[in-house]
Amino acid sequence: TKNEIFQTIGDFKNAAVRVKKAGFDGIQIHAAHGYLLSQFLSPFFNRRKDEYGGSIENRARLILEILQAIRSELGKQFAILIKINSDDFIEGGFAQSEMMQVSAMLESAGIDAVELSGGTSLKISNYSFSRVGEIDSKEEEVYYRDAAKLYKEKITVPLILVGGIRSYEVAKELVEKELVDYISLCRPLIREPDLIKRWKRGNTERASCISCNKCFEPTRAGKGIYCVI
Repeated sequence: TKNEIFQTIGDFKNAAVRVKKAGFDGIQIHAAHGYLLSQFLSPFFNRRKDEYGGSIENRARLILEILQAIRSELGKQFAILIKINSDDFIEGGFAQSEMMQVSAMLESAGIDAVELSGGTSLKISNYSFSRVGEIDSKEEEVYYRDAAKLYKEKITVPLILVGGIRSYEVAKELVEKELVDYISLCRPLIREPDLIKRWKRGNTERASCISCNKCFEPTRAGKGIYCVI
């Protein structure tokens, strides 16, 4: 309901206030991977007939109102980042063309950085996997490279890229060639929490994560997330 939408906006704002009070410099709004905000953005999930559904402007309304609420409360010195899908990889879902439109809206609204990811964790029909499975070579790394190139051609807000980055050389190339401004890592750090320290010490061997995704299996049993290999 609309009242629940307004409550959600307030909840995000209040969470950001608590984060700042705890001493953090900023937050990231998670609007990817098929979670609530991602579903509002996606025409596959969002079938609303009011001002929060239909056009991409309407589907993006909630994340923009959340951004505005946080900014109004905490000011420009508090960093607000957002993670969005480059593509849902679902027939009829959020795709790259709409990612570009939403990124432009976020740029106009004053977002501080955008992290591009993709896909959902939902088991539905007509699902096209966004990942290649286990990564065996550098050529298989960087799932969303094409989306990043498209983004950097049009959007000036700093870009953070996640997804399939496993090699120091690949990460370095992405930044040095200005394909991205920053990289983000998830599963490699679940496998090796000190990976960045290892790379800084000069041991730049590839991350030992094989991208099997089994680290998420314990979460289904309430056991947290950790590498089981």
